[in-house]
Amino acid sequence: MVIAQTNPPNLASDATKTSFTPDEYRAMEETAEERHEYCNGEIIAMPGGSEVHSAIACNLLIHLGFLLRDTDFRLYNSDLRVWIPEYNCGTYTDLMVVNGEPEFHGSRTDEILNPLLIVEVLL
Repeated sequence: MVIAQTNPPNLASDATKTSFTPDEYRAMEETAEERHEYCNGEIIAMPGGSEVHSAIACNLLIHLGFLLRDTDFRLYNSDLRVWIPEYNCGTYTDLMVVNGEPEFHGSRTDEILNPLLIVEVLL
């Protein structure tokens, strides 16, 4: 099933298409106005955030940034996608921590493969 509010560019215009490849998803995501998650062929529109969600994520970012200063840990916000090859899934987490250098998926610079910690705010 595809849950999206925009038509993915460069994809078949068949409205009944319900499964996409990771490459089709990535091509759509490069120009999409809103973000989508990908899970084993499904493209799912991500809901908008709230003031409380944003405040919690910002507070966690500041606090973790303070705790991780002067270490080899790198903190990232939701601008980068986590790719989970074992589940054929890509998602934008609220925060993630990587130990050392990020390991990117192939030649991509927007998909990280090696998060040590993933934080998702559920409010």
